[in-house]
Amino acid sequence: MPENEKILIDSTISRIPPKTQTIVSHAHSDHFSALNSYSPTLATKETIDLYTIQKGNRIKGKYRSVQLGEKITIETTLGIVTITFVPSGHVLGSASILIEFDNERLLFSSDIGAKGILTVNHSLKPVKADHLIVEATFGSPRARFPPRQEIAMDILRWTADIAKEKMIAVFSAGKIGSAQELIKLFNDYTNLRVLTHGSVTPVSEVHKKYGIDLEFFDSRSEEGREILREGDAVVIQQRGKKIVPFFMKEYYKCKRAIVTGMVTKYPFKTFDAAFPLSSHANYYEILDYIEQVSPAKVFTIYGDEDELAKNIYKKFGISAKPIKQKIVHELEVLLPLQESDSSSSPTTSSSVAAPSSKVPLQSNPTTIPPITTKKGHSKNNEKKDLTLDDFLPIVDQ
Repeated sequence: MPENEKILIDSTISRIPPKTQTIVSHAHSDHFSALNSYSPTLATKETIDLYTIQKGNRIKGKYRSVQLGEKITIETTLGIVTITFVPSGHVLGSASILIEFDNERLLFSSDIGAKGILTVNHSLKPVKADHLIVEATFGSPRARFPPRQEIAMDILRWTADIAKEKMIAVFSAGKIGSAQELIKLFNDYTNLRVLTHGSVTPVSEVHKKYGIDLEFFDSRSEEGREILREGDAVVIQQRGKKIVPFFMKEYYKCKRAIVTGMVTKYPFKTFDAAFPLSSHANYYEILDYIEQVSPAKVFTIYGDEDELAKNIYKKFGISAKPIKQKIVHELEVLLPLQESDSSSSPTTSSSVAAPSSKVPLQSNPTTIPPITTKKGHSKNNEKKDLTLDDFLPIVDQ
């Protein structure tokens, strides 16, 4: 007898019902709780490694590591269901979940990545689906980030100004995602040494295991302490921890910055600077993603779901409804897919309507162009020979 009656995606409930197949889309803590349960779980190898290094324990239940792009078939009480882990471009190993059953295709986007992220091993890959459940973390038109190249240059200029004052820049970042992108940014475009603090260090080591080229030193090591004494360094710590690591006061004066897309929503006045560097797609990138998926129905979840649902119908003319989560943060997939009689819109289209005007999407390059000196030489190829004094006038141009 088939044992699965339900499929739960990114569930955070502590006691998962029996006869349930759980799926974890990526290694952020608000998505991976199923790996701490006794239920059978599907997740990518990268997600499993990142979970294990964060939690410091073995996975309790049965689990199966899945490659991005791999198709998995599972038996349910209603028949065979095919599940595909599709690259979501959010963080290392992150996936959108495509579920196929009875000639229907349901795509759960999970968190999808912004364009131009430097530290994911697979970029976002939209696929066609009949039904789309899409994240709305930045589902408001107010969430429009500057081009990623511009954000990167702002970070470099601010850091250079701090270094001129003989101070150290301390960045608070998401420990999986923006922290590694900061490491990569400083590695590739400066000679500043990068110190990682606390939980940022082990998850960054996992990124190196999967081919992401990062160079950093743990702030708690003897080598890290010596670098702090010498200066010419930046410190990257997890958001939500102490604004200034206690060990910093012993060695060096510092300035504090936070990197998060929430800069578009909140002022973060306790920091000296705030930069909208995010691993999430912004509003216009979400709309572009929806257009490429071309669903007949959309459900919005996580964040600005009401506003996004209204704007999806306004732009594309298709049914869009918000999914409310008042108590339990989970997505339950019921089989077979049920047609809904109500929606947030008066009419429903079978496909995405062509927009009357193109949404002005951000033009975010996949890499940052080389910073050049006044003589026009590329800095990238000369990084090992440059000093901090060489770097400072370059970013001030």
